[in-house]
Amino acid sequence: MASALNAISSALGNEFWELNLTPQVCGTFLSQLDYCKVRLLSPAISCSFQIDEPKAITENEFLCLPGAGLNIDFRETANAFLLEAPLSESPIELVLTSRDRNEQLVIEIPQAEKNTLRLLTKELVKTHDVLPKSAILTDAKRHLCSCCKKRREETKSRISSHPLYHIISFACFLKQEVCLDFHGFMTSCSRTFLPARECHPEGIISLASLDSVIVVDLGEVFQSIGRLADFEGEKSTIFQCYNSHGKLLLSLTQQNRKLFEAWDHINHDAEDE
Repeated sequence: MASALNAISSALGNEFWELNLTPQVCGTFLSQLDYCKVRLLSPAISCSFQIDEPKAITENEFLCLPGAGLNIDFRETANAFLLEAPLSESPIELVLTSRDRNEQLVIEIPQAEKNTLRLLTKELVKTHDVLPKSAILTDAKRHLCSCCKKRREETKSRISSHPLYHIISFACFLKQEVCLDFHGFMTSCSRTFLPARECHPEGIISLASLDSVIVVDLGEVFQSIGRLADFEGEKSTIFQCYNSHGKLLLSLTQQNRKLFEAWDHINHDAEDE
């Protein structure tokens, strides 16, 4: 068994294995892992976190990991590949790419979990010497008018010009958990965590805790709407953030009024300028 698994790892050094991955096969695979690390990648928002003892629920073309707040719509999945990850702690990765190539889900398979690869290798469709274009995230930027391009570049060069920068920074300063909901076509995710630190290089703001890292490109957030609402029985501040085409990118929730009061203050200052 060990030699067979070593052979798989060796083959993946020169090949990319395309799989016929269904929600049911993927759910069975994930549910047999003791843990795995997951990365969600997109132009506007990316995150990474570890899932301990993942338990999957599948229904038709959907897969849900309730304990991780992660949902996958396989109708929006273009392909799934096994590939070697030489720069990762995990030697092998399972990569799902969306049809529009704007989203990617990467599941790092731990060294100790290699026996579970038998489930996936049974679904091998064919191997590739070069990763197909359909399995690579697009680097094409969304079409913007001249005004929106100028605004995006301004945010990139001066992140403090974006009001959401101040809101996220204040949310971290309050030392209280935040809930972030991401809304993609292939993947959606809800993460509640206590940010331990933040950084913000070149229009990007990232929040990190012991087990999660969330990254938001503020240059892609063109509108933010803040409101007060009940969340889990408490009065909370909720922000919904949209791109230039009006698509909801993420929602940020924190169980207090202070965040909304800060938002109200920022808006009043902007109106007075």
